[in-house]
Amino acid sequence: CHAWSAGPCALYPEILLGIRPLSDGWKEWACSPIEGVSSVTSEVNTMYGTIRIDLNQTQLRVSVPDGTTMKLMNKSYEGGLHCIPRSVLISSELTRQWSKKYRSWNYHDKHVIPPNPIIAGHEGIQMTDVPTVFQLPGDETFYMSFIGFDGTGYQSFIAESSDLVQWTKFRLAMGYGEERSFDFGGVVLGAYHYESYHIDAPRVLKKANGDKFLSLYGAYEKKNTYEPDPGYQGLASSSDGINWKREKDESILSIHGPGEVSDWGK
Repeated sequence: CHAWSAGPCALYPEILLGIRPLSDGWKEWACSPIEGVSSVTSEVNTMYGTIRIDLNQTQLRVSVPDGTTMKLMNKSYEGGLHCIPRSVLISSELTRQWSKKYRSWNYHDKHVIPPNPIIAGHEGIQMTDVPTVFQLPGDETFYMSFIGFDGTGYQSFIAESSDLVQWTKFRLAMGYGEERSFDFGGVVLGAYHYESYHIDAPRVLKKANGDKFLSLYGAYEKKNTYEPDPGYQGLASSSDGINWKREKDESILSIHGPGEVSDWGK
């Protein structure tokens, strides 16, 4: 007759350990311990058996009943005893707090780079892809590299903007390689060398040894098709961050070598 007073007992494992069912009968359930709890032990009875959890300062020990699956940090744990080091635990609440400032974006309702931009000397572009925004040292202008597919192959272009919405000064950044080269059919810039890769840092290009900017780029040796096999990785360089050229005459990674990856590329 006093079931109301048992509420804290039911909430205890849910609040402290994030234990909650994800499907009927606890066949699938979640565990997400909150931050700041030094040690706690809890048991939850289910139709499949008892969930036993022991959290201490060094590890999280969980007994998962056979026939059930525990979800912890986007991983699945089947029946049995599992020991997870405390040092790798990140609670869902901490994740929500950390990501809060990144979850209020508004999307612009129009393309800022159309699929068929008009670029002098490069008419006939049918599709654009791989937009990559960056800045140059000491320059507040935003630059965006992107690829244009003209039905024959890929080339990389660059545009400028002061507000990330209005883009101008479209021009070629790096075009097709010469015939019989690994990048004859396409050049896809975008894997640039930055001053910092921190999530809050602006993407400012960094010169290698103070000499030139570098970027990995995807490459194709064949034309007249979309993403033809095989693909390659090349290394490009630029003195100004706008005009790019092949830094090495051979690819640095491909299924054929050099930089051979044929063992896992199969």
